[in-house]
Amino acid sequence: MNERKRQVITHAKRLFLEKGYRNTSIQDILEDSNISRGTFYNYFPSKVDLFKAVYDSFLEEHHARRDELLFGHDLGDMEIFIGQLKLHITSSFHNRFFLLIDDVMSSNEQDVKDFIKQTRWLYINWLRNRLADVFGDDKKPYLLDSAIILGSLLQHYMWFYVTAKGEERIDEVIRYCVRAVEVILEDVSEKDRQMLEPEVLDSFIPAGPKGSRDLRYEFLQKMNQLKRTIGHDLKEHERSGYVQMLDFIQDEMMHQRHPRPVLVKTILDSLSRERYFQRLDVFDRFKELVGIWLENVTE
Repeated sequence: MNERKRQVITHAKRLFLEKGYRNTSIQDILEDSNISRGTFYNYFPSKVDLFKAVYDSFLEEHHARRDELLFGHDLGDMEIFIGQLKLHITSSFHNRFFLLIDDVMSSNEQDVKDFIKQTRWLYINWLRNRLADVFGDDKKPYLLDSAIILGSLLQHYMWFYVTAKGEERIDEVIRYCVRAVEVILEDVSEKDRQMLEPEVLDSFIPAGPKGSRDLRYEFLQKMNQLKRTIGHDLKEHERSGYVQMLDFIQDEMMHQRHPRPVLVKTILDSLSRERYFQRLDVFDRFKELVGIWLENVTE
């Protein structure tokens, strides 16, 4: 993304937060960004498309903070999961961008409302994946139901609790909600009860990299698996070298505002030539994920 387009997104985000989505006109954005109407439409066919770009940039920042909590930790660590949920909850209380969604959903523009609904399904899919990490893949047939129940508990029960008693015990409330879902999950898996099949998600989440906001999460998952796998039969200096190469790829993909795809591809190709990595099944999917990222960055 070029810098001028990024600036338009930044200006639009501020205006949306100050005036609301419905009360912000394209003319407001043109004047605030100091660009021509032609330049605007070259970047964004409509205000809806601009809002999608603004919301995507917000989600990217939010998800990066959420996923950073995973670095160096076991995906099945309950405390890390609790920390991620706490980050999401506190952000929803204090970040005005979440409040903006109510204004957007009150508009008459079905396209943007469908977009917001899709992001909600993506959040449920993230919850489902994290529940699988924590409670095991054997529970997968029941995890979509459990994710929806957990998301609903966190949103609605948390609102009533905080309204009544404040935010001091948020961690405890999150644990209460997660444990409640754990009990439900054990019960429905034992009795083989399922309301929504996992395939339902396919109707609401588009396939491919453009629809995959879970790309970052899956990349981290495979990265952690790789780091846990390598080293058992390697000399320390060999393991250290491989970890440094993987860390470089991770840093470029996750943290660099201006990533260097050529360097990432060079290191990935180097790892791919190593017989050690050729034997690792997890590395095949890791390469695919980095490849998708490379395609998006170089577009």
